Amino acid sequence: MSRSGSYPDLSLKSPVFPGGSLLAAVFDRDLMRLSDRGGASGLIGDRWSDVCAGFMDTWPESTVEVVGEPVTIERIVRLDAVPAIARTASRKKLQNPDYIVVGRDEAGPILFAADAKFSVETAGASQVSGEALAALLEIGPVLTGLIGELDADVRIQDGIFLSPDYSLTHYMMSRKRGYRSVSVDIGHINLLPVTALGFLKPVKASTLIPIYADIDGYGMEARSSLLLALYYFRLVRAGIACWLDEVAPLLVPKQKPEPDLFAIDGRARELAETATSGWEIIRQWDERAESVRAQREAVNEVTSVPLVNRELRAALDAAVAEAGMTEAPSLNKVRRRIGSWFRDQLIADFGPIAPPVANFPMILQQLGARAEELRPDLERVTRETIADMLAEIRAAPNSELEVM
Repeated sequence: MSRSGSYPDLSLKSPVFPGGSLLAAVFDRDLMRLSDRGGASGLIGDRWSDVCAGFMDTWPESTVEVVGEPVTIERIVRLDAVPAIARTASRKKLQNPDYIVVGRDEAGPILFAADAKFSVETAGASQVSGEALAALLEIGPVLTGLIGELDADVRIQDGIFLSPDYSLTHYMMSRKRGYRSVSVDIGHINLLPVTALGFLKPVKASTLIPIYADIDGYGMEARSSLLLALYYFRLVRAGIACWLDEVAPLLVPKQKPEPDLFAIDGRARELAETATSGWEIIRQWDERAESVRAQREAVNEVTSVPLVNRELRAALDAAVAEAGMTEAPSLNKVRRRIGSWFRDQLIADFGPIAPPVANFPMILQQLGARAEELRPDLERVTRETIADMLAEIRAAPNSELEVM
């Protein structure tokens, strides 16, 4: 497998890329951090799941090569579409692949797992092992009801990973050592065809890619190289993260506004007038957003709920014992709900506080003073919150409440 000969994008070098090359750029820590604040990895993973689902829909009644052997596929069970399975598997600390495949090879009926992995280096053999699948089948009807009847002599074997057939996957598979090398047997990786336009076109905000690619002179190449397109998509999502940091209210940072692509497009083009590269647009944007981030961090510090975890744990344990219950909400979930109450009181007095704030020191002092005034109510609110959450568990024992 060639690292660069068959894939020119792997050897693409230019000062416009952080690190001086496209390969270095796609692993740049600052870019990864900023783009993931804008949801890049999640969107890429979700899109790959959809692509894999489309391929898997074509497998039943066809013959597919699995670990070098032809397998006639009978049916596919998609687990990632059933949240109850993931919750149950997580509670039991079991592996939860995306698919279970029922098929037949020359030796008879077989059952194996399949998992979508856009970044092939993150694949771990245990995720699709026959042993892990056998353990997962023990969770009961929530899963076996989906799979349906199995032959008595069915064999459970090690499964496969579904990864994109593009330059970076082949580069990773060619590496022999290092933390980015592929740890699983390559025979257990099925490569699915994918194109830059076909993959990214349905993903939100991908229409902004040309702003960054054109300034670098790679507008046309980004339409054919998935690696290059993904780099520019990460720049797009990094820009969205910076925009959200600039405009999101200071008192409700978790309730960020929906990205306004028109406004984001305008800001990116404004910065492009002085930037020398797509990456430079993001660097300038990041610097502009930093002052608002500092204000938001200061607000979070003075408005964080003044509860000691040790004391909250003691209150929760006492309430659970008094109620005679064996199931309880997690400490973090209780703390978050109390924190929401605390924050709501402050929002009622100050509003969400839209940035930038001109007289910020005075506002910060007033927030701190009001937070101190709310302290005496915390003991009562803590008792009431725990009681309410225990009542919810008692009323809906099979609910999605997070448990200890």
